[in-house]
Amino acid sequence: MTGPHLAVKKGTPIKDKKTGKTYYAKKDEYYLYIRANSRQRFAELIGFTIRRKMERLIKALNPHHSYPIKII
Repeated sequence: MTGPHLAVKKGTPIKDKKTGKTYYAKKDEYYLYIRANSRQRFAELIGFTIRRKMERLIKALNPHHSYPIKII
Protein backbone atom coordinates (compact mmCIF):
# COMPACT_ATOMS: atom_id res chain seq x y z
CA MET A 1 0.00 0.00 0.00
CA THR A 2 1.17 3.51 -0.71
CA GLY A 3 -0.35 6.68 0.60
CA PRO A 4 -2.30 8.47 1.69
CA HIS A 5 -1.52 10.99 -1.04
CA LEU A 6 -3.18 14.39 -1.34
CA ALA A 7 -5.55 14.33 -4.35
CA VAL A 8 -7.44 17.63 -3.94
CA LYS A 9 -6.71 20.47 -1.55
CA LYS A 10 -9.52 22.17 0.37
CA GLY A 11 -10.98 25.08 -1.60
CA THR A 12 -9.88 23.73 -5.00
CA PRO A 13 -12.49 24.14 -7.76
CA ILE A 14 -13.74 20.79 -9.10
CA LYS A 15 -15.78 20.57 -12.30
CA ASP A 16 -18.52 17.91 -12.42
CA LYS A 17 -18.04 16.09 -15.74
CA LYS A 18 -21.74 15.16 -16.00
CA THR A 19 -23.33 18.54 -15.23
CA GLY A 20 -20.52 20.94 -16.05
CA LYS A 21 -21.04 22.68 -12.68
CA THR A 22 -18.07 23.83 -10.67
CA TYR A 23 -17.86 22.91 -7.00
CA TYR A 24 -15.24 23.62 -4.36
CA ALA A 25 -13.69 20.93 -2.19
CA LYS A 26 -14.89 21.38 1.39
CA LYS A 27 -11.92 19.48 2.79
CA ASP A 28 -8.68 17.89 1.62
CA GLU A 29 -9.20 14.63 -0.30
CA TYR A 30 -6.68 11.82 -0.19
CA TYR A 31 -6.16 8.59 -2.11
CA LEU A 32 -4.17 5.45 -1.57
CA TYR A 33 -3.04 2.60 -3.78
CA ILE A 34 -3.35 -0.96 -2.53
CA ARG A 35 -0.94 -3.24 -4.36
CA ALA A 36 -2.19 -6.57 -5.69
CA ASN A 37 -0.01 -8.60 -3.31
CA SER A 38 -1.32 -6.64 -0.28
CA ARG A 39 -5.08 -6.60 -0.96
CA GLN A 40 -6.04 -9.72 0.97
CA ARG A 41 -4.07 -8.67 4.02
CA PHE A 42 -5.43 -5.10 3.86
CA ALA A 43 -9.01 -6.45 3.61
CA GLU A 44 -8.51 -8.77 6.60
CA LEU A 45 -6.61 -6.39 8.90
CA ILE A 46 -7.94 -2.96 7.98
CA GLY A 47 -10.78 -2.87 5.44
CA PHE A 48 -13.12 0.08 5.01
CA THR A 49 -16.20 1.26 6.92
CA ILE A 50 -17.62 2.96 3.82
CA ARG A 51 -19.64 0.33 1.97
CA ARG A 52 -18.79 1.40 -1.63
CA LYS A 53 -15.05 1.37 -0.82
CA MET A 54 -15.27 -2.05 0.82
CA GLU A 55 -17.22 -3.40 -2.17
CA ARG A 56 -14.52 -2.10 -4.50
CA LEU A 57 -11.84 -3.77 -2.39
CA ILE A 58 -13.72 -7.08 -2.40
CA LYS A 59 -14.15 -6.85 -6.17
CA ALA A 60 -10.39 -6.27 -6.48
CA LEU A 61 -9.69 -9.50 -4.58
CA ASN A 62 -10.72 -11.36 -7.76
CA PRO A 63 -7.56 -13.17 -9.01
CA HIS A 64 -8.08 -11.74 -12.53
CA HIS A 65 -7.69 -8.19 -11.18
CA SER A 66 -3.89 -7.95 -10.89
CA TYR A 67 -3.24 -4.20 -11.21
CA PRO A 68 -3.19 -1.75 -8.27
CA ILE A 69 -6.49 -0.16 -7.29
CA LYS A 70 -6.87 3.52 -6.53
CA ILE A 71 -9.37 4.38 -3.81
CA ILE A 72 -10.43 7.94 -3.09
